[in-house]
Amino acid sequence: MSVDDDAAALALLQRAGYYTLSGYSHTFRLKTTQGDRTERFREGTAFESIHALWSFDNRLRAATFASVQTVETHLRALIGYSLGAVDPLIHVKPELLSISKMHDYRLWSAKLARKVKDSREDFVIHHRDNRENVIPVWVAVDVLDWGGLSYLYSFMPIREREAVAGHFELSAAQLLSWLRALNTVRNVCAHHSRFFNRHYAVSPKLTRPGENLALDEIAVSKQSTFGMLSLIRHLGSQTQGHNQRLLPAAVSSFPPDTGLNFGALGTTEDWQTFHLWK
Repeated sequence: MSVDDDAAALALLQRAGYYTLSGYSHTFRLKTTQGDRTERFREGTAFESIHALWSFDNRLRAATFASVQTVETHLRALIGYSLGAVDPLIHVKPELLSISKMHDYRLWSAKLARKVKDSREDFVIHHRDNRENVIPVWVAVDVLDWGGLSYLYSFMPIREREAVAGHFELSAAQLLSWLRALNTVRNVCAHHSRFFNRHYAVSPKLTRPGENLALDEIAVSKQSTFGMLSLIRHLGSQTQGHNQRLLPAAVSSFPPDTGLNFGALGTTEDWQTFHLWK
């Protein structure tokens, strides 16, 4: 790997850390005949390219996290309102829910109780001190993280679950799989992990081929970072106040002179022609 400016390289290593940056150099390492990465780099690999990818990844994570937050806020409101209309305390009444595994519900309920007990949020303290610690579901949803919110969605009565999914033009099974897939995305962004060229184990359910052209276009990339960003784009299109310019601007800033192309994100050079990205 060539290094044109030693001082700048050392400054970046001190700021970001060697092992953080080494993750961005992995793609440039030559492979053995068995497919394993070696310690040697492709000819022409420059430290400046590693820096450019790291900077791009920071921009992409920040834009993704901001985009996910608006969707998450809207989802909390939808779930809170929908469940609250059935019973303000439905989350502590399993007989009113649709639970496939009671073990999961008990674990979720215990985690929620700990979060309520440990919370220092004013709205939680108000209910603990003035409402005899009765926490209605529209308060509980604001205590849950994305994973906890996903579980609560999976426990919702079928009719309410379908209603929330319908708001996003999805089925209940599809939305649940999207929430579980995006939980990983949110965690990667929150913990500043390498993001742009990941592959995701959780496969989101899409509509049947021919039912939704926009989702058909991302079917082959649905387990890539671009696929996950496309899910956020779809959810964001049904979320009032969502900034639909953030993600295209971040993806467009992919550094062109690194030797990599948009395939690293899981898409093609014509990604801006896709319905979800126009």
